[in-house]
This record gives sequence, structure tokens and C-alpha cells, in this order.
Amino acid sequence: MTRSVLISGAGIAGPALAFWLAEAGWEVTVVERAEHLRSSGYPIDIRGAAVEAVNRMGLLEQITANRYQHPLMEFLAPGGRRLARLDMGEVLNDPDAGDIEITRGALTRIFFEASAGRADYEFGDTITALSPTDAGVDVTFGHRDPQTFDVVIGADGIHSNVRAMSFGAENQFLRHLGPYVAIWDIPTEMIAPGTGYMYSHPGRTVGIERTFDSAATRAFLTFVHPSPGSVNRHDIAEIAAELRRAFADDRWRTDEVIDTVLDAEDVFFDTASQVRMNRWSTGRIALVGDAAYAPAFLSGQGTSLAIAGAYVLASELVRHDRPEDAFEAYEHRMRHFVVRNQNLALRTDGTVLSRTRGQLLRRNAMVTVLPWLHRVGLDRLLRTERREATTDLSLLDTDLRRSPSRLT
Repeated sequence: MTRSVLISGAGIAGPALAFWLAEAGWEVTVVERAEHLRSSGYPIDIRGAAVEAVNRMGLLEQITANRYQHPLMEFLAPGGRRLARLDMGEVLNDPDAGDIEITRGALTRIFFEASAGRADYEFGDTITALSPTDAGVDVTFGHRDPQTFDVVIGADGIHSNVRAMSFGAENQFLRHLGPYVAIWDIPTEMIAPGTGYMYSHPGRTVGIERTFDSAATRAFLTFVHPSPGSVNRHDIAEIAAELRRAFADDRWRTDEVIDTVLDAEDVFFDTASQVRMNRWSTGRIALVGDAAYAPAFLSGQGTSLAIAGAYVLASELVRHDRPEDAFEAYEHRMRHFVVRNQNLALRTDGTVLSRTRGQLLRRNAMVTVLPWLHRVGLDRLLRTERREATTDLSLLDTDLRRSPSRLT
């Protein structure tokens, strides 16, 4: 008998899971609160085990063809002096090891198009109630008629609706790491094509970049906040006021950048936070991706955990008759991998955000010598910890693979 699944969320983990379960013959429904696919263009990374997962999807070539190319980024000292001019793609990733950087919008579109023909996507709707039974989960929606599913999966992000209804309030699971992050598109005329700037003080950084083809001109601001979670992330006026407060002492173009946020169409603003849970499932309901184990942007591993987690979860659901057994196997396989990658974000001396004056001085010294390290091949040593974490998951030969007939 064909099994049915409801997936909440059409970001990264949701469509990846929909792809694999539809491939295995399940009846798949994806419900998404937004009216359409979100097209936010900020870059995200696919590394380690996640690269092999998309290869098994048959999508690696397409994803690689849509690789994001950073402009050269000028790192600026607090006084505005240029320290170095670097390719952020080389700083953040290791293409020789298979790392791929792509915009979130491009990856979402690729996963959606690969699964849309066999999965039912419902945009502009949300789950309003979940009622587990011995045989399934009765689901009530905001708009569509109630329906019963064999399994319900929350792939609906760090502020997961499914998690709140099934496990409790998010403050039990959300662990704020201190910073806020703001990302939005700015007018293209603000900088020349193929250029970018990263300007940092202790505890705050503003970056702007414009791609070579001028397809995107973007602002990225991050700052440490004394009370993370206190700013209304849906109120643009409050966001703008908080940005002005946090960056008030900057001597560069920060005011000019912040002035554009009020007219931006798609602003991402949220805390850098992790989701830490003892269990990712209850009965026939489970969580995947950021809903279960968001690692925070500081790790650079949110997308990879979502892709790998969706693949392992789908494989175990197909392998086991009882969803509870599948969820237990999924958690057993993923737990160590998740924790190790979440721990990457706990460091406070990153390239993008340095929290103290001493950390910023060391960061600035590092970016000054990084071009020389790259020329002699020593820059890869700086990524050893992350490389080991991103590959610390075994994908099994018995896990799902795309049918050869689907590859043509």
C-alpha cells in the first residue's frame, strides 16, 4: 500500500525530502506558508556528505553549473584602510574538495523543479492542528480540507510551526549565540560590478558586494546584541533602528547602506541561533533540517545538514515499515554528525565576525597573509576542522538512489 507524507516547508530540507520519498513511490504533499518559492539570493554552501547526497539525486552537475561566484572582497580596517583583497569563495570553501556555493534561491528552485512533477505543493497555506492517532496523523490546515497522513515531517525552519505544535514552545530549544544577521538587496549603483567590501569593528561587520554580472548587489550586516531575540524580526522600522544603534560609531559607508533597508523588498533578519533537542521525533511526527538542528550561520553548515538529513531520513523511512523505527535510525545516524557541525558555530573568532579587539587584530593579520598561504597551498590547513566535520557521516550503499530512468 502506498504511504503518504505531509512535509511542512518548501525551503531546502522539505523539497529534498519530497524528492526522495516521491522517488520511492510515496504520496507526497508539501505545504508552504509563503505564496511562492522564496527567492532570497544570499549564498549558501554544500559540503562533505551533502555533496554526495546531491550526486545521488542526479543533480550535482546542475547545481555545479549554477555555482555562485563571489566578487573580490576588500577587507577594511576600522579606519577604512584596505588590508587585503580576497576571493571569499576561496576563503570559505575548498572547491578542490568538492565544496559548492550557490544562492539559496537557485538551490530551492532546482530541488523544487526536480520534485514538483511527483509531489503536490500547496503554497499560501499552513498547518493549524496535528492530531496523532494509532494509524496516522489527522491534519487541519488554514485553507485546504483536513486530511490524514501516515507521517508528518516538519521542515519549516528554525521557527518551526510543526515543532511548536508537537514538542512545545521554541524557547525550550532555541539557543541564541549572541549575534543578529541582516541580509537584503541594495541598489546596484552603490558599488561597481565585481566588487565587494567587508568593514569590521569588534562585535560588528558590514559587508556589501555586487556580482560580476550585476545580477545581485547585497548587504550583509552582523552584530553582537546584548539581548538576542528581543528585536521584532518582522518590523522593518524596528530592524532599521536597531541597525543604526549597533553601527552608530562606524566611520565608513554604513549609514548609507542601512538607509536602504526601509525600501528593500526581501529582508532577512534573525538571530544567529541553534536548535538543540534531545529527540527529533514523537510518534509519527519528525523534524528535519533547521527545525530539528539549526547550526546557525556561523557554522556555514545549515544547508549541508538539511540536505544530508533529508536524505538519511528518506532512506530510513523507506527501509522501515514503522515510522517510529525509521525515526530512531535516522536520529542514531545523524546525531553525532549534527553535534559536531553545530560545534563549529561556537567559536567566537570567525573570519566574518570577531567579537573582541584582540580577535579582530588576529583576523586582520590572517586575511593579510591569506593570499600568500593560498599560493603555497597552506590555506587548506585553516579549514581542517570544518573539513573533518562535514565528512563525518557515512552514507550507505543501501540508501536511496535516483532511478536510472529519471536521469534521462
